[in-house]
Amino acid sequence: MERDSIQYCIELALKKKKILDQSLFKYLARAALASIYISFILIVCLKLAELFRLQESPFASVAYPLVFATALIMIIYGGGELFTSNTMYFTFSTLDKKTSKMDLLKNWVACYSGNIIGAFIFAVIYLSTGLAKEFPADNFLAGVVDHKIHASFIHLFFKGLLCNWLVCLACFLPTRFKDDFAKIVLIFLLVFAFFFSGYEHSIANIAVFTLSYIMPHNVAFTFGDVLHNLIPVTFGNILGGSVGVGMAYYFLNNQKNSVRKKLKRVS
Repeated sequence: MERDSIQYCIELALKKKKILDQSLFKYLARAALASIYISFILIVCLKLAELFRLQESPFASVAYPLVFATALIMIIYGGGELFTSNTMYFTFSTLDKKTSKMDLLKNWVACYSGNIIGAFIFAVIYLSTGLAKEFPADNFLAGVVDHKIHASFIHLFFKGLLCNWLVCLACFLPTRFKDDFAKIVLIFLLVFAFFFSGYEHSIANIAVFTLSYIMPHNVAFTFGDVLHNLIPVTFGNILGGSVGVGMAYYFLNNQKNSVRKKLKRVS
């Protein structure tokens, strides 16, 4: 049923591989764009959440994820390279033997690195605007960071798994639609679902930690605290995207072919 969507994802993975093979710099630039777009939207989310928080409105927890859904739309339509969605794309292409395991690892490492670079670039530029100093030390983002660094390893891992399961579905399911508006609505709803549910996205977290560091903050955190969050979340993201979507849909769409092959061998 979803074979056309799987084929689309495989072709997209091959395009990503070609870009990386031809120019590491261009690929890193595309990956940097993805986290820059995330950071752009995080600032909007934060300022909106601050408005509601100052009014002690419970809508603060809704406003934050409601706007963040825009980030993935920007990445998909803006040609950014996002590590989390690539866990699905390259799982499909590797299972179909169109790319190798080494291609998969090269892409994931390059994309993750580029995403980190982009978060730092945006943070430096935003710091230069002077706007970061306008936030209070107890800003909304500080509370988000406090929650992220004190969660347990196992909780972070499974939050990461559920997060990228939804994120990759937000990239995979819209390929079944031809209308861009329908695609955007579905992407929006699925990203809102993961963010509102409190799941963990490794690349978004990198942007959160970076932005929080350059702003006044009453929550002290170390590089060790950042790793405590990112390590389990990253591996959870990998499992959610590669197994929850990539392997699952590849298996579901190749099961009949496998049965036919076995029957032919028997006959």
